[in-house]
Order: sequence, then C-alpha cells, then structure tokens
Amino acid sequence: MTNTQAAVVDTDRYTVSRTVVVGAPRAKVWRALTDPAHIAKWFGQTARIDALEVGARGSFGWDGHGEFPLEITEVDEPETFAYRWFTQGGDFDFDRATEARFTLAEEGETTVLTVVETGFDRLSDEEETRRGQLESNRQGWDGELDELVAYLEAVSV
Repeated sequence: MTNTQAAVVDTDRYTVSRTVVVGAPRAKVWRALTDPAHIAKWFGQTARIDALEVGARGSFGWDGHGEFPLEITEVDEPETFAYRWFTQGGDFDFDRATEARFTLAEEGETTVLTVVETGFDRLSDEEETRRGQLESNRQGWDGELDELVAYLEAVSV
C-alpha cells in the first residue's frame, strides 16, 4: 500500500472521508467496489446488488452485525460509484441513510480512491448519536479500505 492517510471526520459537515492509493489499475478497483463476489471478500462477509444501476437495491452483511440495506445513487463507470445505506437497524429508511461516494482517478499504474460518506446529520436529532456514528464509520473506513488495498494486491480481479 502506498501513500495512504487515515479517515477524517468533518464534524461541521457531518462527513467521513478517506483517500488511498491502490497499486492496481482503475478497472480492477472498480470491479472490487461494484461486483458483489469481490465486495464480500473485503467489505463484510456478504454482498448483494440487484443491478449496477441507479435505484437498484442490495445489502452488505457482517457476521454478528447483520445485513444493512443499500440503494445505488450514482454509477459512472469507471470514475464514480455511490450508494445510500442504512446502518441503524430495522427497515430501510432512505431519508435517514448515509451516502458513501467513491471516486477513482487513474494515476499512472495506480488508482487514487477516495470515499466520502455524508448524511450523518440525518441519522438522529441527538448530536451525541451523530458523532458516535461518525467515529464508528471513520474507524470502519480505515479498516475496510485497508482490506480492499490488501485484497487488490493479493488477487487477480
């Protein structure tokens, strides 16, 4: 893994962001971000996406934490992929979901991948709850993107 930074919380904008440089071509990174067979290898243990198009639904699952529903909000291959996902438990509530938006920029033999997760201000009326979720997801993106980089460096996608 080259040139990586830890995830950052912006409490004024209620966002979490992280950029990593992946030693893989953009097409390979794109597949790892959008193909459920690959997603389940680095992001939780299960992944389902009904179709790679805006409005399609799916879910990500973690052992011991359950399944978290998602809805795709943007697909611009190979540059941008975004979805809203609901991590609060219960039925999917699009209005109280956060949005994770991935941008991929090719830089020579590497890909600069940035994720920005927004919408934490919609999760709760309680500031303590919002800040707790921001911190939880900050830690999550640190771990999950490290797993993505390791996965892409170890396998042929």
